[in-house]
Amino acid sequence: MRRVAVLGGGMAGLAAAWEIRQSGGAQAVVLEAGTTFGGKLRSEAQPGFVLEEGPDSFLVRKPAAVTLIRELGIEEELVPITASGQGSAIYSGGRLHPIPPGLMLGLPTEVWPFLRSGLLTTGAKLRALGDLFAGRDDADGDQPLGPFVARRVGRQVVQRLVEPLLSGIYAGDVAAMSTQATFPQLLELARRDGSLLRGARRMRRKATRPAEHGAPMFMSLRHGLGLLPQALCAGLPDEWLQPMSPVAAVRSAGDGYAVVLADGREIEAEGVVVALPAPAAAHVLKEIAPKTALALFSIPYASLAVAALAFAPEDVPGPLRGSGFLVPRDAGLLITACTYVVNKWPHESEGGVLLRCYLGRANESPLAHSDQELLGSVREDLRRVLGIAAEPRLARIFRWPDGMPQYTVGHPARVATARDGLAQHPRIRLCGAAYDGVGIPDVIRQGREAAAAVLGALADKRDPSMEEERTRQD
Repeated sequence: MRRVAVLGGGMAGLAAAWEIRQSGGAQAVVLEAGTTFGGKLRSEAQPGFVLEEGPDSFLVRKPAAVTLIRELGIEEELVPITASGQGSAIYSGGRLHPIPPGLMLGLPTEVWPFLRSGLLTTGAKLRALGDLFAGRDDADGDQPLGPFVARRVGRQVVQRLVEPLLSGIYAGDVAAMSTQATFPQLLELARRDGSLLRGARRMRRKATRPAEHGAPMFMSLRHGLGLLPQALCAGLPDEWLQPMSPVAAVRSAGDGYAVVLADGREIEAEGVVVALPAPAAAHVLKEIAPKTALALFSIPYASLAVAALAFAPEDVPGPLRGSGFLVPRDAGLLITACTYVVNKWPHESEGGVLLRCYLGRANESPLAHSDQELLGSVREDLRRVLGIAAEPRLARIFRWPDGMPQYTVGHPARVATARDGLAQHPRIRLCGAAYDGVGIPDVIRQGREAAAAVLGALADKRDPSMEEERTRQD
């Protein structure tokens, strides 16, 4: 039976292996450098708490995650975000400001809530409304997100609304983020509507909201998102999964490929799915596809950390409203956001008030500090914002060095170049967070699509014995 080597055992790699398993006709070997599979989807159970080490939810309107969960037969684990976990705030000027209702892509679509918000100065609000009369923007090519939006609605709207809302998804710097790769809708709004605000309003009216059909916007799993890779591994043959198997190179070998491991072993495969972070993918492909490797080496990454802290209910002054708060770059805090787990996912916070704080973004790595230093800074930030001065019942730091690929200006062109470099190798495909989306549904979709493409290329490959028979008949 034909073999496909899957390089990397994160969610993209496991999804690729699952697609191969579901399709039949080939076997896979998943080569993971570490001891565990699942990438950033890790959950830690503590008495009364579920601690998510990486993401804590996924977007429902992108169906790949829910589809996979149903295929695995664990749909009873699906948990929607609660009503009490709706809405959030932005910390600015020493206080929390509720995010004005009606935002779309970080832009206001309802005038009066926007004008009443204390988040912006009067001058900044008037400057933003000037976008209604700015006219069409027909600039071609990719543009940095922050400067592009600031030209339309002003710098303060970008700093206090757009940057914390949009860049937080990618842990990015809006001054360098690719608009084309992250929010291409903004370019279309400026071209089509002649106004970001008018276009965002039209877009919001047209959008079909999941809630209108009884479905939430975000969901998680009752026993933690780490259950998803566990279920995937349980659904794959044991011999397909090879932990502690770092890959050193991929080389052509006859009519297929040799995957060379760091210990010198070689695994023969007729197809390869590369589900590694971009730098690691570049390293293993530099011999067989140097053009691809050069493009992948140019994709930067940001290092992140997650701090989980739990407090006794009596130690939290005042009610926590909504899902949490976001922090602009200029607010003077170490944390970039805080999630009120107790509100969003109360089943994960039965032992007290659980908070998740995020640290790090482009050009601001938190990992040079010790866990104690990071926890001290996080506690000081929580004291300033929420007035929590008590010792936490539980405190953990989870580190993610080079954990988030950065979609900087020119990212779509870099990805296209990387894939073009593999044009002579249709049975090698790239997938993962470095390419077409960083969310859980995005990487699952990419993994399955990459596996399907490799299987399709294998099916198109002519059987040499059949070709020899045709030659004799001719």
